[in-house]
Amino acid sequence: MNGMNKAIVGIVLGIALVYSIGSFVLTAIEIWNTGDITIVMFMPHLKDGAFDLDYRLGELSGIALGYYDRFVDYILDDLIHIEGDSRKFIVLAIAAAGFAMSVIGFAVKPTFDIKGRTNPAEYLWTHRPEAFARAVLTPWGFLTGMWYIKKPLVIIPIILLPLYAWWSLLMTALIVIPFLIVKAVVSMKISRAAKLEKREYGKSTQYAVCPVCKRNFRRPNVKCQKCGLVLDYPVPNIYGYKYHTCNKGHEIPCQSGKRANLHTVCPHCNADIETREAKPIAVAMVGACGSGKTTMMLAMVKTVTASGRARDISVDASTHGISRSMTDAKDYAPPTSSGELDSECMFIRSRTLSDREILVNDISGHEFEAKQGKSLFEEYFTYSDGIVFAFDPVMLAKGRGQTPMEVFESFHYMFTQINQVSPSHVSKVPFAVVATHSDVSKIKDGDVRQYLQDNGQEAFVRVLESLFTTVSYFSVCSAGEECSSAAKPFWWIAGLVDRELVEAIPIERCVRAPK
Repeated sequence: MNGMNKAIVGIVLGIALVYSIGSFVLTAIEIWNTGDITIVMFMPHLKDGAFDLDYRLGELSGIALGYYDRFVDYILDDLIHIEGDSRKFIVLAIAAAGFAMSVIGFAVKPTFDIKGRTNPAEYLWTHRPEAFARAVLTPWGFLTGMWYIKKPLVIIPIILLPLYAWWSLLMTALIVIPFLIVKAVVSMKISRAAKLEKREYGKSTQYAVCPVCKRNFRRPNVKCQKCGLVLDYPVPNIYGYKYHTCNKGHEIPCQSGKRANLHTVCPHCNADIETREAKPIAVAMVGACGSGKTTMMLAMVKTVTASGRARDISVDASTHGISRSMTDAKDYAPPTSSGELDSECMFIRSRTLSDREILVNDISGHEFEAKQGKSLFEEYFTYSDGIVFAFDPVMLAKGRGQTPMEVFESFHYMFTQINQVSPSHVSKVPFAVVATHSDVSKIKDGDVRQYLQDNGQEAFVRVLESLFTTVSYFSVCSAGEECSSAAKPFWWIAGLVDRELVEAIPIERCVRAPK
């Protein structure tokens, strides 16, 4: 049981125990003075202007105690015939035994059973399933504890029920008020913390994207770094408002700003992923083999990293495909492997900017070739904030390789099949058309659209602009040290979904009105 639950249990059961012990002491004094069973409730109050410690429950207590009194009298007077001081000792011992049997309930395992079943995180004691019923049954724990250990043993507390029933009833009444008060306070704290966390998460993160299955989701799952249990994403709720505790007792923070280093798991494919509570921007790349997609991606990472560093902003490439060694050798990048590949991810962090994550799906040009039995690779286009479509203007002018229209037709077939929309569906996903190798072609941004039309791609331009509402054209150079233009199409997409990021790292004024 974690510290928060210990405090909650300590308050509720502690209050009940203090009043119960006070009642037992007053009852013991009364038994010693009269020799009769008379249970007195400890309840300090003013009576006729004077301070009094006990409170008589009146007729109700008399009726209830009548059965208890007759039971004790039957044992002492009819069965074993004991009188005098010996009788007082035995009556006192019987009362003490009954009291002890009720107190046992405060220590048995069911009283403190807070383990989660569907989500392996400990509940708050006041918010576990059937919390009120389980709390008021605490003084009857002698009976429930035996049932929990071994069902046939329950016969023992049933036989002894007359000895402790009254004490258990008294303790049950004493638990109700402190339980309700503590639960109300804890519920208020949960509500306040949940509203604050929801507002902060919505402002800084909003959702996450899995680099393996490419699907987006509100929150990932988390894996306890100490024991490996997979839990729901920790937010202020019935499992805790400052931290959650897994069923094996390890604490996990549940407040925004303290969860960045949690080990996260995709709720769809169960892959171990890294989210860092960073707001994601996912970009899918499309283009024929040799069109320069991978080099452009590496040049973008290199540019963003250098621009961020100049503004004291940390850029961390967390996947090997965009690591420092890969960006340094970008001009010699090998062809992208065919098949399903994980997204390339980099995280951006600064003191003034909440964390961001850029995910790039660099897809092999072979996947856009016309062929029978084509794999759809649904993961690639399940979720994207934007699409970067690359073509080599030099190859186009020479009539070599796939044309932009051929690549687009192959891409659009996959895109509509995966998203289950008709071929005529108009998408709002931003679409950047990029002419690579501008150091050779000498094309400028404003000339790309016309260049495509002049080289037999009028249909491509017309069809593209009819199927995507937000289209822009870029010309980039990804080779050599002067490669900052490679970031333009990516930062154009980022600017449409996250203006704060592009203002924090203003690589180049590249956001312009779509054509």
